[in-house]
Amino acid sequence: MNPAGAPPEAQKTQENAPSPFSSKTHAELLADTTVPQAPHSVWDIFRCFFRVGLTAYGGPAMMPLMREHILKRGWLTPEGFRLGLSVCQAIPGGTLMQLAAYTGLGLRGLPGALAGFAGFAVPATLLITVLSVIYHAYAGLTLTVSAMQGLSAVVMGIIALAVYDFWLKYARGPRRIGLTLAACGLFLYGLGPAWIILGAACAGPLVFLNVTAAEVRLPSTRVPVRGVLLLAALGAAWLCLTFYTAPTLFSLSVSMAKSDLIAFGGYGVFPALYHETVELHHWMNAATFMDGMALAQVTPGPFMLGSCFVGYHIAGLLGAVTAGVWIFTPSFFILMLTVPSAGRLLSWQPFRRALMGVLSTLGGLILAVGIQLGRSMAWTPLKALLCLAATFALWRKVDPIWVVLCGVGVGLLLL
Repeated sequence: MNPAGAPPEAQKTQENAPSPFSSKTHAELLADTTVPQAPHSVWDIFRCFFRVGLTAYGGPAMMPLMREHILKRGWLTPEGFRLGLSVCQAIPGGTLMQLAAYTGLGLRGLPGALAGFAGFAVPATLLITVLSVIYHAYAGLTLTVSAMQGLSAVVMGIIALAVYDFWLKYARGPRRIGLTLAACGLFLYGLGPAWIILGAACAGPLVFLNVTAAEVRLPSTRVPVRGVLLLAALGAAWLCLTFYTAPTLFSLSVSMAKSDLIAFGGYGVFPALYHETVELHHWMNAATFMDGMALAQVTPGPFMLGSCFVGYHIAGLLGAVTAGVWIFTPSFFILMLTVPSAGRLLSWQPFRRALMGVLSTLGGLILAVGIQLGRSMAWTPLKALLCLAATFALWRKVDPIWVVLCGVGVGLLLL
């Protein structure tokens, strides 16, 4: 699945590409990011990202594959890809999902953006929903319990590696480390992640006052305002309808939207989902939440689609679809609002410093959730050994799907 991408201020992208921020003139950028377009349609865009989403295991490891599919079709140049990636990393949501929509937007406007978004998400949505159905149908069986125990130990290893990854990327230096540890402590104390993120965004311009990020120049991209407003009206209509007729679906939609708004990258959504589903609404206990996040590791595509498990647990198939849609809806609109003025936004120093503050908290939030989930588990020496082995294997870049399958096998045989 998709862990968070590198921050916009980083010097390299996740595939170790050169810095996405360029000092070229606007005319040179236009020349670099404009390529002769091969014939394409909305269906071509959907099919391309469906294919990528079908095999999107391993989070950042999938970035080079997406890059290859986009560049070989002439949809973006290498410079255009890096600039688009910098935009998608600066806003909430799954980076790969946003990049698929960004590419589709440049090709065919709003229909292209929706095709890219949907194409990348559909394979994982279908698979996690099927797994959720099976899980809830056979949750009480001994084999199922054993398999989930193995998966839970693997998930703890994934969380440990995610904390390590966020720490390396965002917690360098005493100021960032201070924000990371403060976020962890505040979350364990009981403060909601939204307030922690908001506080970090407000503190960022002061904490990083003497930090100046490089200027970013992006060619302007037009966004169809009428189409975006129509989608917003449909979303508002859904919320109004469910508020009066299906309060559970309304609460689910709002909770997933809130989680999306404070999720940067894949695992950045983890603390928000945990807070909404376990602590705030008590829709499930920590053990069931852990099972759902474990199943999310079995599927390709964005880790954020673990929300479909939550939705199915609460309201069946309609709940799974609702959660799957609303976990991406706010970030999609943010992308549409950001793209026309992305260059100015990414060059505005207060915004960049606020973003640095936000990104510095993510490792702390994930660490806090890991501590809480670890407390809820019944640890044995074998589970601890499996957790350590999974962490080491993922650190050594073993494909996550094999780590997950091994966890299932160990659970079935030994736990």
